[in-house]
Amino acid sequence: MNPSIDFIGDIHGHCSELRLLLNKLGYEETQGAFRYPGGVRTVVFLGDYVDRGDEVRDTVNLVRSMRDAGSAIALMGNHEFNMLSFWQRNGSGGGHFLHRMKDGYLREHSFNKIAIHSRTVSSFVGRRQEFLDMLEFAKTLPFYLEEESFRAQHACFDGSAVAALKREGIRCFADGNFDELIARANDEDHEYADSLFGPLSTLLKGPEMDLPVGEHFTDAEGVRRVKTRIAWWVDPAGASFRELCFQPGVSMDVVADVAPEVRRRSFYGEKERPVFFGHYWLTGLPKLIRDNVCCLDFSVAGYRGDGHLVAYRFDGEQKLDESKFVWVEAI
Repeated sequence: MNPSIDFIGDIHGHCSELRLLLNKLGYEETQGAFRYPGGVRTVVFLGDYVDRGDEVRDTVNLVRSMRDAGSAIALMGNHEFNMLSFWQRNGSGGGHFLHRMKDGYLREHSFNKIAIHSRTVSSFVGRRQEFLDMLEFAKTLPFYLEEESFRAQHACFDGSAVAALKREGIRCFADGNFDELIARANDEDHEYADSLFGPLSTLLKGPEMDLPVGEHFTDAEGVRRVKTRIAWWVDPAGASFRELCFQPGVSMDVVADVAPEVRRRSFYGEKERPVFFGHYWLTGLPKLIRDNVCCLDFSVAGYRGDGHLVAYRFDGEQKLDESKFVWVEAI
């Protein structure tokens, strides 16, 4: 693929900011899609196009037009996965029936889940077929991208998760019977021997660890959480609970022992090729986590309204450079 790539983080229905960012990066809208002059650069979108913002339909159409024109690759985010699960009936099409799901769908239709997804649905009011076409597009989004000079996925790169999907011959939900694959991806309790929950949850949502009994925090959307995300690039063997905990923007003063299964986790080492991802709601101005670890979710859809839509201009360098961030502020 093109060695010059612009990685772009979570958009969440903020198409106006996306257009500003693409213009700032030098892309031009011609023949219905944004393209870089001469085709010498390509965009890799890191997922989460839907939910939260008011311009979901425009965002999806823009991303899809670039993908179809060959000027971008669009990866799947956890919100696209959640959306597909939200509309998939439990056991539909002969897929596994999961007993843990109580309301007939593979993602619960609770108040919080409906509230998060409502912006996506309202963006397609009066356009039912276009919405259904968007769901079909979402099924084609790859779960990860791995090249000689970099890796990219929505949340966490994990070699064992990628190996598991390779053994199955699966890179997206279009690589087989969708009804079967989406059910296997939601089989959190491993009711069936062919569960895909582990690898897909790792790539799209990232690993988590339990908080101590009785401890919790409330996230930006008011949801009570009893698990914390793990900084999967930190060696867990000797790290403290606080060093492994990765919840930007959340104040947690928790002291706890690290569970043995977390201590045994693999981690993304300093000598690995650069990895690009979104998902983690970073705050402030863009900066690298490490010179081979680059998160590009800087909360353009954050409730504070002070986030950024961020790109990294990659040209094959194996030591990343903070001067290559490009961003626009949330409108």
